[in-house]
Amino acid sequence: MKWARTDGANLAATAGLAPSVRALEWKAKTLTATTAPFQTTYEAQFEFRNSGTKPVTVRDLETNCNCLDADTDRKVYAPGTTGVVRATFTTGDRTGLYERTISVVTDEADSPVRLLLKIEVPETASLAPRSVLWQLNESAAEKTLELTPATGLEINFADAQVTNDAFTVRLETVTPGRRYRVHLKPKNTAQPAGAAIRIFGRESSGHDVVVSAYATVQ
Repeated sequence: MKWARTDGANLAATAGLAPSVRALEWKAKTLTATTAPFQTTYEAQFEFRNSGTKPVTVRDLETNCNCLDADTDRKVYAPGTTGVVRATFTTGDRTGLYERTISVVTDEADSPVRLLLKIEVPETASLAPRSVLWQLNESAAEKTLELTPATGLEINFADAQVTNDAFTVRLETVTPGRRYRVHLKPKNTAQPAGAAIRIFGRESSGHDVVVSAYATVQ
């Protein structure tokens, strides 16, 4: 059964106490995973069993982010039957560790069961540092970023663009597919300025890659 997302809704009951023992027994309430490079979605399953003597109805599911969808295989679970809450996390352009929750509301308790999904989305390429800064009126000297594809990936970076013409950018290939340098420089430091830099590449499998950096004069 597919559920509509109700982000931000407060589904906690305002009266009554949840029973100390619930009929639904969960195999695990926390799941962890790491996505593969260029993986756009990740699907997880929270398995459970109705160990009680009465049917249990799943009334609603709530996720804490629009990047996470959740549904169940059906709505009513008879005693002794098993079921799953399916969670689909959309990676998009995210990187890093994400913790997303699902609140499962049933007719057996006033308070929902909280499920936790921990997803690590690795970067396809590292950029160090990610941002560079010049103080007002300091020397407008060139600064360099080191760009390296993640282990196991070969990415050919071919272009770098800056969103503000108050800066110049130059892409240097050190080792094709494996190591690059991005050289940034403000035209002057007399006025505050900021820009995003986009470095465009293509992985050997054909996937396009865009890495972002930031430059500031302040």
